[in-house]
Amino acid sequence: MLLGMPLLLCLVLLLAVYWLLREHYAFWRRRGVPELRPSMLIGNLAGMLSLRSSPADFLCQLYNHPDAQDKPFVGIHVFHKPAMLLRDPELIKRIMIKDFPKFSNRYSNSDYKGDPLGSQNLFFLKNPAWKEVRLKLSPFFTSNRLKKMFPLIDEVGCNLDAFLRQQPLHNERMRCFDLEAKELCALFTTDVIATVAYGIQANSFTHPNSEFRRHGRAVFEFSLMRAAGFTLVFFMPQLAPHLGFKVVPAEPTKFLRNTINYVMAERERTNQTRNDLIDLLIDFKRSTLKAKADGNSDQFVFEGDLLVAQAVIFFTAGFESSSSAMAFALFELARNPEVQQRLRQEIKDALIASGGKVTQQLIESLEYMHMILQEVLRMYPPLPFLDRECTLENGYPLTPFHKFNVPKGMPIYIPAYALHMDPQYFPQPRQFQPERFSPNNRKLLTPYTYMPFGLGPHGCIGERYSFLQAKVGLVYVLRNHLVTTSERTQRRMKLEPKAIILQAKGGIHLRLVRDPLGV
Repeated sequence: MLLGMPLLLCLVLLLAVYWLLREHYAFWRRRGVPELRPSMLIGNLAGMLSLRSSPADFLCQLYNHPDAQDKPFVGIHVFHKPAMLLRDPELIKRIMIKDFPKFSNRYSNSDYKGDPLGSQNLFFLKNPAWKEVRLKLSPFFTSNRLKKMFPLIDEVGCNLDAFLRQQPLHNERMRCFDLEAKELCALFTTDVIATVAYGIQANSFTHPNSEFRRHGRAVFEFSLMRAAGFTLVFFMPQLAPHLGFKVVPAEPTKFLRNTINYVMAERERTNQTRNDLIDLLIDFKRSTLKAKADGNSDQFVFEGDLLVAQAVIFFTAGFESSSSAMAFALFELARNPEVQQRLRQEIKDALIASGGKVTQQLIESLEYMHMILQEVLRMYPPLPFLDRECTLENGYPLTPFHKFNVPKGMPIYIPAYALHMDPQYFPQPRQFQPERFSPNNRKLLTPYTYMPFGLGPHGCIGERYSFLQAKVGLVYVLRNHLVTTSERTQRRMKLEPKAIILQAKGGIHLRLVRDPLGV
């Protein structure tokens, strides 16, 4: 009898917990909202947490679930929290553009104090800080600034070409050698960003394990622990501060903080200017100091890690997204030789017209290359989903889509990759077809279904820079080399299940054949 009572109490307690959980996970059913049935505790994230598929493929599975078909949105659960998965382009337009002020914050976040460089940058900042920083950084990406950057980007492109031409041939008869394309492209983009943003020569081609490359690589290496941490950041950010996860790990944080603070101090000491990101950050710092001296308490405070964080996000996001686009482009060119032949002919014709000199005008004239990169970004967007949260105190009505009122703080996910792979919007989505983005065909695309750089005011601030950098890199790869597949090339791209961003599982292994265009 004495033993029976504790067992009975435990049973009652378990039943009570089960009943409470069942009621909690009935959130969407009680409100008459179409839902994807969740599992207790983990919600709808089982497919991703099991690492059976990449986050991109997992969100595709949610998007294409039979219970989601023909619905403008469905209710899901991210762990314990109710969330929305948007499917209808018009609803996406409302949330991302038309009613942006009501959804201006990302739901994702990191530890503001413990991970200052990871959380205080333009990507994760919340309003009103996000708006202030975005406004201040915008001048760095004007046409005039890009024009001044171009000679620096071109110089690194020349280094890339020289690096490839110096590679020993694995087969003298075929005049070819093998390499991992993502790492090659990351060496290029690391050097570009180091020089255009910080005025530093990273020399990644001569020192592939230099501090810049090593610490940049560490941010986007996805071990099981890093995968778990990024899952928290995007799906349960409230726990990130308590579990000690950092978007920018401790060693890269120390290196990047010391480097950027040193470069800023040297510029201030010598009064040298390069019209780069460092000069812009120094201007921010001086405006803050002046406002403090004038007693202006309304001035947004730009100092310390808030300044460094903007330089860090430009470095990490800039080298990763562009190098991925370049590497995936090389993969598709290797698998589609007719596309590559047409592109190389376009580059050759442009080089002949410019007297063999790579200029910004030449890069901007490469229309077919632009189509190729747009198609690459459709198939391999850097981030496979976008996230927002409702910021209205009284919630947001979804009429005419539904009578449901979105409460403040509810996460909303837009499955960019799934929309890009929807045959309703992009027929034969698994096929690489740059012609989708020809000037005439581009007009026929369904609006708000293509979003590799995001949508609306929160869209990527560096989109034009990213295209410019990737195009220069591809010109210098293809000027003297033909790209083909090798025995190690995947027949069909498999995405890394541990990576929240799109990464190729096992790398992108290709063969380069020395085949100069002769210009």
